[in-house]
Amino acid sequence: MQLKIFVLISLGILSGCVSANNDEKCFKDSKSLITNLYKTFPVNGNKIVESADKKTISKFFNNQLTTMLLNDYKCRGKSNGVCNIDFNILNNSQDDLGEFNILQATNNIVTVKFDTPTHGEFIDFLIESKGECKVVKNIQYNNSNLLDLLRK
Repeated sequence: MQLKIFVLISLGILSGCVSANNDEKCFKDSKSLITNLYKTFPVNGNKIVESADKKTISKFFNNQLTTMLLNDYKCRGKSNGVCNIDFNILNNSQDDLGEFNILQATNNIVTVKFDTPTHGEFIDFLIESKGECKVVKNIQYNNSNLLDLLRK
């Protein structure tokens, strides 16, 4: 009897630990949000944001962008090609631009610069709060932004 009680208590403690480990990761500041975004989706093109599941995308992007990114990826599958996005949204290129630097990180904007052989590519991540967490609400490129591209 005592063994059964011990086992039940142990299982209860272990399941609490497992559920705590499975909690969604929340980024409390904009710099850690963008740093982890690039760690999760390296710009070498092996893993693109849009191909991830909704739970993963929503850790980094607000609800509107999450839905729009998922819809664009579904559209690609149905049309066997490109819908609105034909580039890596994290570097504004179809090529691997290599290393990047975070030039500034405030509460509501993070500026990233890629050093390319021909020019420097600047990307601004516009950030908003989702409860205590920071998420991307839009990405601004040199001549466009992600929301406008996805709305086409």
